[in-house]
Amino acid sequence: MLWIKVCGITNIQDAQDAVAAGTDAVGFVFAASKRKVTADTVREIIKELPDGIEKIGVFVDEKEETVKRLASYCGLTGIQLHGEESFEYCRMLSEDGYNVIKAVRVKDKIDEKQLKPYLDLNAILLDTYKTGQPGGTGEAFDWKAVLEYNWENTSYILAGGLHAGNVAEAVRITKPFGVDVSSGVEKEPGKKDGEKLREFIRQARRGGKKCKGREGRE
Repeated sequence: MLWIKVCGITNIQDAQDAVAAGTDAVGFVFAASKRKVTADTVREIIKELPDGIEKIGVFVDEKEETVKRLASYCGLTGIQLHGEESFEYCRMLSEDGYNVIKAVRVKDKIDEKQLKPYLDLNAILLDTYKTGQPGGTGEAFDWKAVLEYNWENTSYILAGGLHAGNVAEAVRITKPFGVDVSSGVEKEPGKKDGEKLREFIRQARRGGKKCKGREGRE
């Protein structure tokens, strides 16, 4: 089944709405962003969420000890990295029991040299390249780039410019393990729109039913 993550969560209501709509994971941004949240806020939100929902912290070139401290304090189950973090850095977090997702930014095609060191992680997140922005661009890249790369057993998550109007098509074309959305389900930065949220997840599931999805990594 298609894995869905709603990112940029800043309050309990939006988190609960995402869970009620059928998301598999929620994401909290700890890096510089309009959607940046404090550790105390994330801790309080996570206390209200079911055990089965993945709680993922988003970081950019943060010190490993800081990531571990925040993850433990907040109750995170996964770490998503959008900077220049090395594979060794990612591996150590994985060995501590966290699901590690490494973001790779895509221009016109998949950069094999950039991607290769991270293929043994839990998943790769494909986001749109934009100068000076490590993520959260709200813009889509050419999905055909995904089809030109031999993924073998690597799970990839599609991100960048997804919304209810295009996610079903995106899933049918790229057949990802999962999708990640933030601005596409917002009424303003950091505030989700319940209607957009529900429709996005409905359309994502619809697209997933029309293609043979990829199996996730254990």
